[in-house]
Amino acid sequence: MKMKLCVSVSLWLIFFSATAQQQDWDFYFTNIDEKPASIGLNLALHDTTPLADKAQCFWIILPFQQSDSLGFPSEKENETLNKLEDELDLFLQIKSQTIYAGRTTSSGERHFYFYSKSIDSADIFIEIFFKNYPQYKYKLGQRYDEKWTVYFDFLYPSQLDLQLIYNHRIVEALTENGDNPAIPRHIDHWLNFEKKKDMNDFIKSLEGKSFSAEKNSIDKTNKTHPFTLLISQESKTDLVTIDNSVIQLFELAEKYKGIYGGWETFVVKE
Repeated sequence: MKMKLCVSVSLWLIFFSATAQQQDWDFYFTNIDEKPASIGLNLALHDTTPLADKAQCFWIILPFQQSDSLGFPSEKENETLNKLEDELDLFLQIKSQTIYAGRTTSSGERHFYFYSKSIDSADIFIEIFFKNYPQYKYKLGQRYDEKWTVYFDFLYPSQLDLQLIYNHRIVEALTENGDNPAIPRHIDHWLNFEKKKDMNDFIKSLEGKSFSAEKNSIDKTNKTHPFTLLISQESKTDLVTIDNSVIQLFELAEKYKGIYGGWETFVVKE
């Protein structure tokens, strides 16, 4: 009996390892149809998709039992929805080898987005699953999506939203290492430009602002934006302050055909 159990567990682990996708989940706030929304997604899928054998996109629409004035669920219901989400992802992954791409929360509903070989392979299992959650009356949507446009064009964040996600991660890492965000310190920001003139015009635009140009160089491996600029500032590292600085630089860089590349600093404890 014990041998059979070990074999079953081993086969399950082999199956799960073969079907599981790399996970890198995060979320951001935005608007959908001019209404407040949050989008959560597996960012790791960006580099491994589209997949030819997973060209059918389907989504499960789940109205909330009760929502606030912004269209988001209560804290208690959100806990239920998060539990449901984890169970649904695992259930469909095992039963029909689906890939869970992301979710949206807006206007009193949560939508779960999946990719599979066929909706027929998942439809019956979805019905079975929701027997465990009779309080929710779901609806299904679907489309053939061989280029994964739902993921890349709808769920995936803009470059600015993606940078704000990274900001949160960096600030969180600083905090975990004992950083005191109230203490100003040296922060470096990196940018790239198409032309040297654009870079020089950007540097001129920094006059009167809290940033200083440190150095510039040419990156010959960068075919579209080879002119690299390093600027710095003295700043606190709380998320609001960091986000404001990044948004300012991001928008200013766009004005001069540049790309904001990120920031770095060090831990200051006292």
